[in-house]
Amino acid sequence: MSFVMFAAGPTSCSRMRTISIRALVLGSALAAVGMLALGAGLGYWISAPAAAASPAPAGPVRSHAASPFVVEQLGALSGRLFKLETQAGQLSERLGATRSPVPKPKASARDSLPSTSSSSGSGGPLLPPRPELDAVGDLGAMASRLAEIEQQIAQVADAAALQNLEVMRMPSRLPVAGAHLGSSFGNREDPLTGRLAFHAGLDFSAEQGTAIQAAAGGTVAVAGFKPDFGWVVEIEHGNGLTTRYAHASRLLVKVGALVMPGDRIAEVGSTGRSTGPHLHFEVLRNGEATDPRRYLAGL
Repeated sequence: MSFVMFAAGPTSCSRMRTISIRALVLGSALAAVGMLALGAGLGYWISAPAAAASPAPAGPVRSHAASPFVVEQLGALSGRLFKLETQAGQLSERLGATRSPVPKPKASARDSLPSTSSSSGSGGPLLPPRPELDAVGDLGAMASRLAEIEQQIAQVADAAALQNLEVMRMPSRLPVAGAHLGSSFGNREDPLTGRLAFHAGLDFSAEQGTAIQAAAGGTVAVAGFKPDFGWVVEIEHGNGLTTRYAHASRLLVKVGALVMPGDRIAEVGSTGRSTGPHLHFEVLRNGEATDPRRYLAGL
């Protein structure tokens, strides 16, 4: 089967051509393939600039973005570790406590490499920094060391608190500021009878109404009147220690009150068996009078 085609020539003469079905189909197929190739080329030409401008995959960027965070954490932990170790060392030295030595960091492989001279050449492409392979391990080891140091500081702080508590309960503070020391501890001539008698404390001469301060922290055990001592305050400090403040004109505390070193507990007077305004101060250990100068600082 064939088709007959008429074509007009330049001289207005007509021609007649015969085209077979096979040739027509082959020509149409070639034309279709050409159109597909042309469309594919146009599509690649249009999409190439957009692909070049698109961002890189998120995987590598995420790993590089984590590097500054890791470096920052290592720096913060290093500074905190140094500060804690310094504090622990200072507290241990002050209290005489022993502490475990700080392990020196292990030298890495790159630390053992010979150093390059300034004249050696170096170079390479400029790439973003990456976290070291042992960064996570360094963070874990440093966090563990920080926990050990913090525990050590807590133990030293507890020891310091106990030591401060012991110091607070030691009657080492003068009960009357700037007072003149009169009679001392031991045998003396009694001011009322003129005969030899034992004096169980120290007498501090001061004006009427001068503040009497607690020589140490403790609990008020006695706050009242006794014929020999007049208005008197007794404070228990633990470990068998008790201080007594006698001949007061006025009491400022009550039984059961907790006092700190230097707290005002009474005022100087001349009540009881006394010849004039002064403070009679005693330190008793397990009920026995002892020389207060063994405890008082500055005497």
